[in-house]
Amino acid sequence: MANAKQAAPQKKTAADKTGGPQPAKRKYAKRLQPADRREQLLDAALGIVAEAGFTSVSIAAVAERGGVTRPVVYDSFGSRDELLEELIERETARMAAAVERSVAGDATTTDSRSATTEELPAMLARFLAEVRSIPDTWRLVYFPIDGVPPVLRERVAKSRDELRTPLGRAVGRWLAEQPDADDVDAEVLTQVVQGAIQTAARLVLDDPEQFDIARILALFDYLFLREA
Repeated sequence: MANAKQAAPQKKTAADKTGGPQPAKRKYAKRLQPADRREQLLDAALGIVAEAGFTSVSIAAVAERGGVTRPVVYDSFGSRDELLEELIERETARMAAAVERSVAGDATTTDSRSATTEELPAMLARFLAEVRSIPDTWRLVYFPIDGVPPVLRERVAKSRDELRTPLGRAVGRWLAEQPDADDVDAEVLTQVVQGAIQTAARLVLDDPEQFDIARILALFDYLFLREA
């Protein structure tokens, strides 16, 4: 009888040797250019601040949210303080640019009454669109957040002052077109309008589905575009 060929023994796998399945290989973060990595980590830090406040930001928390190791974070930022300083610098620069774009239609003179009356609602529309485009940035301004650094409070106050100047000019031009408005205090009205804009921004951030921009603009159109 011919000898039966015996099957070659199979090599044991790593799972056989250890008696169970092997853990999945660790996934490493995608390699980014230094500038891109810094932006990614700043975005991670901003997300933490928006959800849990500045006191929750740590190198470990940013690393976990960014999907990297702590050494990767330290390669970009020497310390938590440095990271927060750059975050505040970036976000306040974003706010300033947004305000500048919002008042871009502001002019020192206006030839048409239509342009004057439409100026304030148009300014609000641009501003609310800016708020919607970077909501976590504006949450630093309009919602209470734990551990807000004093420097951020100062810069936010400065941004509000910078917005008040072109807003005051627009309010003044609007008043000039209104009959019997000689006794209206333009400075007080500017403060009131600015407060209304801040409330509108909070509504858009807090519940954008219920308080969409069009709904808010409808009220401002009623206030500023209706015939006197």
